[in-house]
Parts: sequence; C-alpha cells; structure tokens
Amino acid sequence: MAASPSVEAKAMSTKVNSERIPNDRTRGAESLKIEGPGWEGAAGRIGPAGCDVIEADYSSRASGRGGERRAGIRGIRMVQGDRRMGPSWVRQFADWRPFASLRARPPGEKRFLLLVPLTGVATGFASVALIRLLGLVQQVFWGSRHELLQHALLLPAWQRFAIPTVGGALVGLIILVARQPVGGHGTAGIIEAVAQRGGFLPFGRSLIKAAATIVTVGSGGSLGREGSLVRVGAALGSLLGRRFHLGGNRLNILVGCGAAAGIAAAYNAPIGGALFALEVILGNFALESFGPIVVASAIGTVISRRLISAYPAYTPPPHTTLVTGWELWHYFAMGIGIGIVSAIFIVTLRGAEKGFKRIPIPDWTKPVVGFALVGAIGVFYPHVFGNGYDTTNELLRERLPLELILLLPILKLAATALTAGSGGAGGLFTPTLFVGSALGYTYGSWCHETFPLITSTPGAYALVGMGAMIAGTTQVPLTAIMIIFELTGDYQIILPLMVACTAAVVVSRLLHRESIYTEPLVERGVRLGGRMEELVMDTIQVRDLMRASAAPVNELESVGVVMKRMLEEGRKELFVIGENGGLLGAITLGDLAAPLRNPDSAQALRAKDVMYADVPILTENDRLSEAIGRWSQVSRDRLPVVDSLETRRLVGELSAGDIMALYSQEVLHKEARLARFDRPRAGHRPETTYVELPGEYVVAMVTLPQSFPGMTLRELGCRQRFGVNVIELKRRMPGGQERRIIPDPSTDLKAGDGLIVVGRPAEIARLGDPVRLAEIASARAGDDGAAKEHST
Repeated sequence: MAASPSVEAKAMSTKVNSERIPNDRTRGAESLKIEGPGWEGAAGRIGPAGCDVIEADYSSRASGRGGERRAGIRGIRMVQGDRRMGPSWVRQFADWRPFASLRARPPGEKRFLLLVPLTGVATGFASVALIRLLGLVQQVFWGSRHELLQHALLLPAWQRFAIPTVGGALVGLIILVARQPVGGHGTAGIIEAVAQRGGFLPFGRSLIKAAATIVTVGSGGSLGREGSLVRVGAALGSLLGRRFHLGGNRLNILVGCGAAAGIAAAYNAPIGGALFALEVILGNFALESFGPIVVASAIGTVISRRLISAYPAYTPPPHTTLVTGWELWHYFAMGIGIGIVSAIFIVTLRGAEKGFKRIPIPDWTKPVVGFALVGAIGVFYPHVFGNGYDTTNELLRERLPLELILLLPILKLAATALTAGSGGAGGLFTPTLFVGSALGYTYGSWCHETFPLITSTPGAYALVGMGAMIAGTTQVPLTAIMIIFELTGDYQIILPLMVACTAAVVVSRLLHRESIYTEPLVERGVRLGGRMEELVMDTIQVRDLMRASAAPVNELESVGVVMKRMLEEGRKELFVIGENGGLLGAITLGDLAAPLRNPDSAQALRAKDVMYADVPILTENDRLSEAIGRWSQVSRDRLPVVDSLETRRLVGELSAGDIMALYSQEVLHKEARLARFDRPRAGHRPETTYVELPGEYVVAMVTLPQSFPGMTLRELGCRQRFGVNVIELKRRMPGGQERRIIPDPSTDLKAGDGLIVVGRPAEIARLGDPVRLAEIASARAGDDGAAKEHST
C-alpha cells in the first residue's frame, strides 16, 4: 500500500504545489504538497494538525434556503495516511472492485445514488397513503371509495348539489387557515422550482396543496388525484436532496424522480411516469437523468401495485385499433380536430382563472361559488364529478349513449374550468383523458357508421383520443403514447397513437404556443430553457457568480495614476466611476497606449478622456444566459456588475473564466477548480494553485465587529474553540489601502480585520458571533486579572 507523502518543514519560504498523490485515500484526487515553516504538528508529526495530506475532492455549488443559489468556494479535508481499520481480509474485501469504484466516487455522488431509490420508496408509500385517504374522504361524501358515479346517480338532486358546495367550503377553510392559495394543478410550480429555484420545493406548502386536492376530488371537484401525488413526490425529492446537501442538477433530478414515482403510482404506468418527468418536469432526456428517474418510477409503481392494486386506473377491453392502413388517415384527421380542442381547453382554463380573480370577493369564498356551479351541472350530469374514472371506463366499454357522449366534452371542460379557476386543487391529466376519450368516441362513431368495414370500433378511437388530448394539452407526445400503450399493452395501438398525437401536438402549438403547464409560468415571466445548458444558465443569477472588483478609478484621476495602479496591481483593466459613484466606463492598457506615446500631453489627460464608455453592464439580478449574450457585443475578459441601471453603483465584476468553470462543472460535470490561491513572484506572473474542496466546507471571510477588544490569534483560538482555520488576514490601512497578512499565532487581531477562514458554515457563523467574541474577551480579562493578583 502506497504511503502518503510527507510535508517537509523548510526554514526560508512557504510553497504550495498541486500534485497527484497515488494512495488509496486520494486515488485520482488532486492533492496538495505543502512545504514551509509553521507546519509541524504535535508529537513531531508533519502537517497541519498532524495531517500529511490535504485532500482536494469534488466541489459543487450549494443551494440555500428559499432556493437561493450561491457559487461558493469549498473547504479542505485533511487526512493522515491510510486510516482504514480492521484485519487484512476486511481491507481486501473493501478493495473489491465494485466497492473500490464506489469509494472512489465523490461524496455528493454517493449521496445522490443513495437518495434516488429512497425518493422512489418515500413517494411510493406517500402515494399509497394519499390514495387511501382520498378513498376515505370520497366514502364520507358519496358513500363509496371507488364507484362514485353509481352512488351519485342514486342520490337525490339536492345532495348532488350540496356535496360539492360543502367541499368548496372546506377548500375555502383551508385557504383561510393556511393564508395562502392552494389552487392550481401543482405541476407548473414543480417546473418553476426546477427552472428557477434550483429544485427548491417547500414541503409544508406541498402538504397543504395535497390536503386541498383530497378534499377537492373527494367532494366531486372536476380535477385529478395525480396532482397531489406528483406534488408530494417532487417535494419529497427536494426535501431529501436538501437535507443531504445536494444542489445543482442533482437536486433537480431528485425532484423529477419524485414526480415520476408519483405519476407512475397514480396510473400504474412506470414508463409513462418516467417520460412525464423527463419531458415535462426536466425538459430533457439527458442520460444522467434517465437512469435515476426510471429507477424511482419503477420503485414507486412496485409499491403502489403491492399495496393498492396491480391494475391500471383505466381498464379498457381489447380493441382492434387498425383494420387497414388507410385508417391512419382517420386517426390523423382526429388528431387535427383534437389539437384544435386542446388549444381551446388551455385558453378556457386560463380564462376561468382570470375571471375568478376579477370577482370582488375574498379568495376563500371563491371555491364555494365555483364548486356550487359544478354541483349544479352534476345535478343533471353527475358524470363530471371527481376523477371521472368510472365514466371513462364506461365509455371505453361502449356502454354510454352517443347523445350523452356528445355533451360530455363540453360539460367536463366547464366543470374543470370552474373547479380550477375558483381555487380548487388537483391534476389536469385526468380531466384531459376524460375529454379526449369522449372526443375520440364521437369521431369514431361517425367513422364506424360511415365506413364500417375499414374502421375500428368507437372504443378504439376513444383510446387513441385520450392520448391525442394529452399530447395536445401538455405538448409531450412521448408521454401520451407510452401511457396509453401501458393501459392497453397492445402494440397495434402504437402506430395510430403516433399519428394522432403528432398531429394534435403540431396543431395545438400552431394555435397556442404554450402548454397547459407552461402557460401560467410564461404569464408570470418565468423563462424555461429547452436544453440542459440553457436551463442551468437560466437558474443562476449574476450575483451567484460575481466577485469583488478592484477599487474603481475616479473620472478625474490622471492617466499617470491609472497606469501606475495597473502596473502595481497587475491588471489590464480598471472601471471608472463618476463623482456621484455611478459607473461611467472602463480603461484598458490598450486605451492608454496612444496617450503614452506623447508623455507631455498625457499629463493633462484624465481618466474620463481615455475611458471606453460603451461597456456592457450587468446587474445582480441578470441571469447568466443574459450575461453571456452581452459578451458578444465586446471582446473583454470581464464585465462590470452594478446594483441597478438607475444608480449604476459598482458592486463587482463577472469574468468569462468563471462562467466557463461553472459550465464545466454544471453541464459537463467536471470538477471545477473554484478555490484559487495566487502567490506573487517578482518579475514573473503570479503562481496559481487551485484547490477542489468537499461539500461540507467553505472558504469565507469573517469581519471582526467594532466591539472586538483585540487579542492575538492564539488567544482567540479559532481552531480549538470554533473548529476553523485562519489562512489569511485582511486589514484596511489608514490610507485606504488593503494589507494582506499571513498570520501566525502571535499576530494581533483588531476590530474591522477580515479573517479568511476554512470551515463548516455553522462553525464560521459561530466565529462571527459578537456575543461569543465578547465572552472570550471577558474570560481572557478575568484570567489576566487573576494572573496579576497571583504575581503580586
């Protein structure tokens, strides 16, 4: 077994080198060899705190609470040789190739691989609980857990009206108690969380929406139960990922895993659930997403089948879907018609929501109104109540009269719009399947009546119509095809489905560009990237990646002063501000070339005379996708970042190198070297060392408060008391210049000093606590007083 290289103590200078260290603990990792004074540990061991290797592991951006994203520099982990304990046969077993491969993976990847099946299991059990709870609520309202239509037909008219109205009152009560809206199908919120909030989905709010969905659907509201399953599953994935400190694209994939398991459990369709998450939630079929989502979807389906039922929600009888090849033209024509209805469906739902928003009554009373209108429809046509599984199954078996089926699409659309628009919660997938089946049956009845020998039965067209309606409203044809295929298990239906779904998607997009899920997001100004790299760059703001810029130049500074600063600081560019502090432009070495050819005239020139004023400006709230577009306007390495376009106060800068490093990390998934250490060398370019650090550590600056009484670094005891290491000290000098000090234990610390420290965020926060610092100062003063008394 290879031994870890030691760190030698030299007498003169300190040097930090990056090299490959081929030992078992750091196999393939970029580690550091540190030489210099002050590195000898206790008991004669070499290295900081007796450690001889500083590991440089995979690092990635973190996600804070509220979905805020920050591009942070990670910390370091220090180890001493091979610490695996136990007999030799245990170590040999641990070196077995599968375990060795897993051990060599970064910690974040190990946690991710563990959380994928855990998300599937959690979502599967949560889905079972929600389905059973919905059945219980439905039994309380209608007297049956499953056969809602049959029991509703037996009830008197006043009960058909009263039950949905009471359900609307309960939903209003939830809104009143929670003090937040619970309406909507929830899928749009999941898409927004992935696209804009880095996968952050509040679990508590999702549970409130799930409760509202159970009451809505259980009391007869015309929405689907899948809304609560998808929302809770996605929230579970987000919660688990954040609890185990995952961020970036991995957290988004876990959200997709939960959504996939939820939709799979709702329809007993694992392939359709996986494609739904990939097409709708994530918007891409990247290989790194496909595997985890398929695994989670399969696990959720297995649990649902074991504890609920092994049969799908819809049970159509066998149908011959394609009698002759010419019949594909009928399916194509039906797809065109359903595409038109899909656009009408989307517009109607959004119109109902906007209409209810204009009604001048409290929000918690609106569900009572909307559900009462649904109850009025159900007095005469109870087929529109609830999920509509009973009605759809009766239609697929061709047991309903054609006169009723002609009315059902209009009635179901009206009931769904009233339920969703007034504030009811639930999914739109099931109502869409209902409308599609009725439309397909209607068209199939005409075809079979007109061409009985060359067309299939109306039930076959109803099945294909379900898929075409899903494709037209959601604009995800693959999900629609696979869900209907999983319902039937018949390969013959694939070709008609492909033709009808493609026609429906094309027509729907021509008439209405957005889908039923993206329509509310676009109206709120949420941008959705079509590819993974677009999605990544859209989810990150400039403030997450920008860094502090060099002190700007005043517009009245002479050219000579500007040149001197550039040479002393080794910069090729400085930003120029006006008397009011607003950004005016930038000066580069190239801009100073012409004035310096004539030194006499250059003495009279000011910064404003030679600056370049047309520098593209970024704001803190700009997305990186927008920032990248600004670089096409100019050829520069850095762009200034201001607080707003009105005040133009300089707050930092963004470099192209940082964006390239982020792209490499988040899109290409290569280890991004985010921790950089520069060592100036006389007459040469600075020597740069990069350190990649594990996820639980950060490098941060702690500014000592003005109440800090002053003490040495040894007396403060950062490592002993707080568990952090101080690697640099920044001190503002009287002339405004900043002095950087590599501290030793005897270095005096003063109020206002900035300590660059390495540690865990919680430990760093304790170091910056003024109360804790005051306690340390008080204890030190007491010890000093006791020492003086003892000496006297």
